[in-house]
Amino acid sequence: MDAMEFDGKDLDDALATAARALGRERSDLDYELVEGGRKGVFGLGARPVRIRIAPATDSVRVVVAHAEPESPVEGALPATSMLRRIVSEMGFELSVEESRSDKTIELVLDGRDRDRLTAEGGELLGALEFVLHRAGRRAWPEYRDIRVVCKGFRSERDLELVAMARKAATQVARSGQPKRFHAMNPYERRVVHVTVREFDGLTTVSEGDGFLKRVRVEKIAP
Repeated sequence: MDAMEFDGKDLDDALATAARALGRERSDLDYELVEGGRKGVFGLGARPVRIRIAPATDSVRVVVAHAEPESPVEGALPATSMLRRIVSEMGFELSVEESRSDKTIELVLDGRDRDRLTAEGGELLGALEFVLHRAGRRAWPEYRDIRVVCKGFRSERDLELVAMARKAATQVARSGQPKRFHAMNPYERRVVHVTVREFDGLTTVSEGDGFLKRVRVEKIAP
């Protein structure tokens, strides 16, 4: 699998975030330091520490292997049955409801363990989406996008992404200098792409390979 990136105020914080999202001990993580971080001056210009970790860990592989549905719910998509089995194996009390539109599957999680999914900015949600997305490339290729959301959470994230995209677009329109976002999943990138279309003379480009990519906002060449 492709690598996943995690941010933190320092290296220990970034490792702790990765360990929680991947369900592993920090001592078991094999990481690459992508960005060393910077404290800045009076909080200005500060940057987080960023590490890169391959998500194809033993723990993730075991969960996915156990997640193959033995007797799926009648009418449920394979992705839905797999996610239900995964959250059950993780010991979470959550329901999974599916909706389908065109080539997109949206799986909505709800229940008493919602807060565990949305901790640390919803990185566990992102990890679950990553696993299903990669499994689905061969298992159900007719669906191009798989979204895993937590009821009442992703809408708040959408607002944040829209605000970030509009701010970046305004800066690029004024300065002419391209601006890059942190690595994002396909759904988050789509929100940024659609938002930047509101601005004449600007375009967006996805950079990188794999599930997580960065989005660059730039002026359209004359």
